[in-house]
Amino acid sequence: MADLHGRTYEYVTRAELKPAKEQIEKIIRSLHTSLRKESVTFEEKLIGSGGKNLVTKVVGGNKGFDFDYNFVIQKDNGLEAKDLRLLFVRKLEDIIANTNYKNVSDGEQSFTIKVVDKKKSQIKHGCDFAIVNEYIDNQNNFRQQILVKHSNNYGWEDKPIAKNNSFTSYRCIHIANLLYWLLQRIYK
Repeated sequence: MADLHGRTYEYVTRAELKPAKEQIEKIIRSLHTSLRKESVTFEEKLIGSGGKNLVTKVVGGNKGFDFDYNFVIQKDNGLEAKDLRLLFVRKLEDIIANTNYKNVSDGEQSFTIKVVDKKKSQIKHGCDFAIVNEYIDNQNNFRQQILVKHSNNYGWEDKPIAKNNSFTSYRCIHIANLLYWLLQRIYK
C-alpha cells in the first residue's frame, strides 16, 4: 500500500541491517572513548524503528534506510550547549574520517552521517544523532530536553510531554499494587 506521496515501503532485510548496525555501534563505542577523555559521558539509546528492528525503506528509492539514536548526557564537564554540541560533531568527524561514511551534517535537532554509493547516486544508509537530557520534573513527569541549533545559537529545548501516557500510568499503578501485595505477604 502506498503512502500519500505514492511511495511503497519494504522492510530492510536482516542481512542488510546487521552490518550497518554493527558499523554504527563501533562508531559510537569510539565516540564514547574519545569523549571520555574530555570528561564527557553519555548513554546511547537506539530509538524509533531501529530499536524495534522494523526498519523500512522506499521500494526503488535512492535514500536507503536510517537509524536514530539519542545520546543521553550523563556528564558534560560543565560545557555550554554550543561547545558540547560542537565537541560531539568534531569527535564524530574524526572517527568517521577513515570509514565509508560521508562527513557529519549538522542539522537543527540532530547531526547525521551517511554512506553514499556515488556510482548509483544513492544513499545506502545513514544515522541521525540527537543530544538529549532526561530528568523528572516537579510533577514527577519524565521529561526530555534536546540540544538544538538555530543559526549559530545553541540551547536546550523541552520536548512536549506525551499526551497519551495512561497505559504507562496504569502499568506503574499495577506494578505498585503487586509490590504492596507481595510485601504484605512477606511481612505478615
